[in-house]
Amino acid sequence: MPRQPRQSRSSRTTSSYFQRPSRALNTSSSTSSRRPPRDISEGGSSMTATPSIAGIVSSTAKSNITAGRSRPSTSVSGRKSRTGTLSTMLGASDQQTIICAVAESRGISPSIGLALVNITLGEAVLSQICDNQSYVKTIHKLQIAGPSRIVLMSTACPPNKDSVLYTLIDELIPDADIEVLDRSAWSEVDGLEYIDNLAFKSDIDPMKVAVQGKYYCISSLAAHTFTISFAPNSLRIKYRPSEDTMMVDISVIQSLEIIQNLDKPKSKDSLFGLLNQTKTPMGSRMLRNNILQPPTKYDTFIRPRYEALEELTSEEEMFHAVRKALENFKDIERMITISTKSSITHAEEQINHVILIKTFLESVPELYQALAECNSALLLKIRDICHPNTTDPILSRIHQVVEADVTYMTSPLDMRNQRTFAVKAGINDMLDVARQAYKELTNDIHLHVNDIQAQHGIQLTVKFDHGRKYWLRIKSGDLNKDTLPQVFINVVKKKDHIQCQTLSLVKLNFRLSETSNEIIMRSDKVIQELILDLRESSPQLFRVCESVALVDMIASFAHLATIKDYVRPEILDTLALKAARHPILDNIMFEGFVPNDYYATPQHRFHIVTGCNMAGKTTYIRAIALLQIMAQIGCFVPAEYASFPVMHNLFARVSLTDNLEANLSTYSLEMREMAFILRNVNGKSLVIIDELGRGTSPRDGLAMAIAMSEALIQSGAFVWFATHFVDLTRVLEDRPGVLSLHLASERSISDEGEPRLVMLYKAKSGVVDTNQHYGIDLARAIGFPEPFTKRAEEVAKALRQQREASLRDSESRRLVARRKLVLSLHEALKQAYEYGSDEALPGYLKHLQEDFISRMNDLEIS
Repeated sequence: MPRQPRQSRSSRTTSSYFQRPSRALNTSSSTSSRRPPRDISEGGSSMTATPSIAGIVSSTAKSNITAGRSRPSTSVSGRKSRTGTLSTMLGASDQQTIICAVAESRGISPSIGLALVNITLGEAVLSQICDNQSYVKTIHKLQIAGPSRIVLMSTACPPNKDSVLYTLIDELIPDADIEVLDRSAWSEVDGLEYIDNLAFKSDIDPMKVAVQGKYYCISSLAAHTFTISFAPNSLRIKYRPSEDTMMVDISVIQSLEIIQNLDKPKSKDSLFGLLNQTKTPMGSRMLRNNILQPPTKYDTFIRPRYEALEELTSEEEMFHAVRKALENFKDIERMITISTKSSITHAEEQINHVILIKTFLESVPELYQALAECNSALLLKIRDICHPNTTDPILSRIHQVVEADVTYMTSPLDMRNQRTFAVKAGINDMLDVARQAYKELTNDIHLHVNDIQAQHGIQLTVKFDHGRKYWLRIKSGDLNKDTLPQVFINVVKKKDHIQCQTLSLVKLNFRLSETSNEIIMRSDKVIQELILDLRESSPQLFRVCESVALVDMIASFAHLATIKDYVRPEILDTLALKAARHPILDNIMFEGFVPNDYYATPQHRFHIVTGCNMAGKTTYIRAIALLQIMAQIGCFVPAEYASFPVMHNLFARVSLTDNLEANLSTYSLEMREMAFILRNVNGKSLVIIDELGRGTSPRDGLAMAIAMSEALIQSGAFVWFATHFVDLTRVLEDRPGVLSLHLASERSISDEGEPRLVMLYKAKSGVVDTNQHYGIDLARAIGFPEPFTKRAEEVAKALRQQREASLRDSESRRLVARRKLVLSLHEALKQAYEYGSDEALPGYLKHLQEDFISRMNDLEIS
C-alpha cells in the first residue's frame, strides 16, 4: 500500500499529547541475515586508518556503509528529510550532527535504549529509559537532542510490526531521517566490545559499571557500527540516566519563551538570552543543555553550583580574573572532530585545529591562576583539572612541531600565513624550500603592485580573499580619468571604489596557490604525526574543555547575580518566594517591575489566581516556572528570599493559538495538552495553567476546568491556575490544599471625572470582586466610545439582576417543591400506617425511602 503524504510541519502541534495516527506505512528492510565479518585492528574495533584527536572520523552518507561491510542499511521508503520547526523552536545556537540508535523492549512498560552520537562534538551518550505506552520520556529525549538521523530495528518497523514508537517518531520528530537495520545489528556483546575499543582507556571500566544490566542502550551503541566509523580509544562515551533531569515539555519551552522569544527569535528576551552571559561557545552550549534538562540531584549538581556561585559573587577579584581568563578560550569541542577526506581543505582544517588546541592550552594557566584562592569543592575540582601538570605535556608536544608565536587568526590572509608558517623550520627540508618560494612570490606580488602604481599614477590597495586571492582596490576619487587603463582586468565597480586585477597578478596568484598547496600538504604530514601523538591525550583535553564550560556557565550566573541582586535559593519541601520578580521582565523593565510573593507546600499546593484583564495573572504564574528552572540549574533567582523543592516535571498550558491546517481549534489544543498533562503529572510536578476552557461555551469550559482541577488536586502537584471562572473558586474553596489569590486592581476617578481602572500587579489572598465590571472599565480606559461602555454597563447590570432574581425564584420553587415532597411523604406514611399489612410494609417503606431521597436529590441539582 503506498504511503500517504505526510502533513506539512506547520500543521502539526508541538504538544506532547501523543495520538497514534491511523495510516498505512511502507518500509523496506535489510535482507541480510548474517552479520558480516568485523574489520578489526588496534584493539578489535571497526575503524579507519586516519588518526583523529576526537575519535570520530566520519559519518557515512545515509546509503553508504563503511568499506568492507556487505550489510546495507535501509531507509524508510518514501520518507524524506524535511525542514521542520522543532530545531528552530529550541533555538539551537550552532548546527550539530547527531545520530541516534533506538532499541525497544517488549512488554506493558517498555524499556527504551538510546545511543546518541554527536558527530560534531565527538561524544556518545547512552541512556536507558523506563517509559510508558505513550513513550513520553523517549520522545522528549529525542526532541531535545534533535538528531538528524534515527536508526531503528527492522523488526520494530512496518511492515514487520505496527510499532507505536515508530509512528510517534515519524510524526513528532519530522527533522530526522529514519533508517532501518536488521535485528542482528543490535548485539550486547558487540556493544561491550565497542566500549572496549572506542572509549577512552580511562573510561572503559567506569562505563562498564554504569551500563551493567542496561542491555538496550548497549545494543543501541552496537548498531552504530553499521552507520559510523570511529578511531580506536578516542570516543567520549557517557551513560546519562534519564531520571537525573527534569522533563520540560517542548510546548512549555516554546510557550514560556525559555530558549527564544516568540515574536523576535533573534532577541535576547528569553530565559536563555538572559542567562547567556558566557564568554565561550562551550559555556553557552552547557547552559542551553542545562536549561532544557535541569538536573534533579541536589547534592551532586545543584548544591556544588550554589557554593561555587556564592564564592564568585563574594570574591570580586577572583570573579573578574576568571571572566578575563575565559575570553581567550577557543572552541575545541567542535574543532577536534576531523573528517577522513584527503584534500587541501582537509589539510588546512587539520593545521587550524592544532593551532586552536595550542591557543586553548596556552589559556589554561591563566584560568588556573585566577582560581588560585578558591575554596568551594566545585571550583577546586575545576582548578585541579586545569592544573598545568595536565596541560603542559600536551602543549610541549605541540611546541616541538608548531612555532611558539603562531596564534589563531580570523582574516583570510592571516589564516593562510599562519598555516604556511605554522610548522617549525628544520623539520622538513622540502617544506622549508617551499616556504622560501612562497615568500619570494609574495614579495613579487607587492613589487608588481608598486610598478603598476608608478606607471599609471593610481593609488592601489592590495586585498585578499579566499576566492580571488590577491586583488586590487581603487577609490573612485583617486582616478584621474573616467576609464581604467587596459592593464586592469576582472573589473567590478562598487559605489565608491573599483575592484580589479591584472593578468600578471592572476598568474602570480596561481603560482602562489600552487606553492601554498604544496606547503599545506607537506605540513599535513608533520601535523598528522602530531595528531597521532596527541590522540592519547584526548580524555584530558575533553575534561579540561568541560571544566572550562562549567566555570564559564557559573561565572555567567555570577555576573547576573551581581548586577541584578539575585539571592541564593534554599532547597526544601516548601516553595516560598518573597518579593520575587519575573526574570525576563525584570531585566527589561529594571526598576518598574512589581515583585510578588509565592507560597506552596504539600498541604497548600493548588492556587487559583483570578483578576481582571491585564492585571498580571499570566506574568505571575509564568514567573514561577522560570524561577524553578533557574534554581535547578544552579542559578540564583530575583527575589528577597527563595526556597524551592526539586521538581521532576514541568508542565504548562498557556498557549493561545489554534492550528487551522490540522483542523484543531484553540479548545482542541487545550484538551490535547491537558490530556497529556493529566496522564503524566505526579507529586514531583510543577504545573501552570492559564485560562483553561475559554475556547468553548462558558458552561462547558467551567465544567472541564472543574473536572481537571479536581484531577490536579488529587495528583499532589504544585499548581498555579489562572482563570476568569470565579465560580471555580466557589466550587473548590472547601477542597484541601486549595488557595484563592487575585491580582489586585482599584477604581479611581480621572481628572475629567471619568472612572478608571488602576492595575496594582500585586497578588493578594481571596477572589476578585465579581461586582466590578473590570472588562468594561478596561474598555473605557483604552478609549472605547462612552455610549458603548454605558450600554454595556446597563446590559451587565440587567443580566446580574436577572440572574439573582432567577436564583431567588429557583430557590423559592425548590422550597415549595421540597415542602410538597415532605407532605406527600407524610401522607404516604400515614396511609401505610393505617392500611399497610405486616408482610408488605417493610418493602413498601424501603421503596418509599429510596424514591424520596432520589426526588429530593433531583430538586437540589435542578
